[in-house]
Amino acid sequence: MRSAFLPVLLLGLAAACGPRVTTTPVPVPSAGTPIRYAAAPDSTRFTKGRLVSLDAQQLVFERYQMDPAGRRGVWTPGTVATPSLAKLQVPVGRRGNAGRGALIGFAVGLGLGIACASEEGGIGAPSDESCAAGYIVMGTATGALIGLVIKSDVWAPAILPSRPAERERPVSPLR
Repeated sequence: MRSAFLPVLLLGLAAACGPRVTTTPVPVPSAGTPIRYAAAPDSTRFTKGRLVSLDAQQLVFERYQMDPAGRRGVWTPGTVATPSLAKLQVPVGRRGNAGRGALIGFAVGLGLGIACASEEGGIGAPSDESCAAGYIVMGTATGALIGLVIKSDVWAPAILPSRPAERERPVSPLR
């Protein structure tokens, strides 16, 4: 019974650490909306900014950057050709990180539990099993509580405008 508990717990914690991107696309965002985009060669590297305009030819955005002295930030404009965009996403909400926190807390608790169980016990010292179980439970609970407090943005893919299809010239039949 005890040997089946650990894999089930780990599977449950891993399932709670789901993705932070929804799969339902949202309409084309409006000007001023926070965005993040990835260019075609490296679709995993996102750049965050604020949308200025978006059409079939280009994405115009502003990025918040600190001045060289690091005292104040400045919005700097930038552009990317729309056909070269691999992904465009907009935030649709925020979500807690209880699953991730619990998983990290479980790992820390497991390490501390193993260290506690490997020590020689004296009179009144907890048993190896209770020492390990106590640290695992405390680590998991503490990590989950910390994860509930720390929020992350949830992003959804935005629909990119497409170029209008070029008209095909009618082909005249051969005579």
